[in-house]
Amino acid sequence: MAQTTEARAADWLDRQLTQLNARLDKFLQLRTDQRKALLGSSQSVNWQGKKREQFDSDFKSQHDALVGLKEAAASFQRTVAQVLAETQKPLH
Repeated sequence: MAQTTEARAADWLDRQLTQLNARLDKFLQLRTDQRKALLGSSQSVNWQGKKREQFDSDFKSQHDALVGLKEAAASFQRTVAQVLAETQKPLH
């Protein structure tokens, strides 16, 4: 049975969202690794004081925003999968 245009579009969208989630995971890990390399542990003497506190605050805000974006993309992907499953059910 040939796929409908909607099913092909949903499949394409699902693949794009899968790639987005994978790229966000890699980006989040890269940022975390870079932060650790730059600052070391919280007891590190690399960088202390107000500048470090500001950096940590900014980093956490950005990290939280990226995690939120990843969660939104995952939620959207689940919705696409549910809609696709509904459209593939046989009509009675």
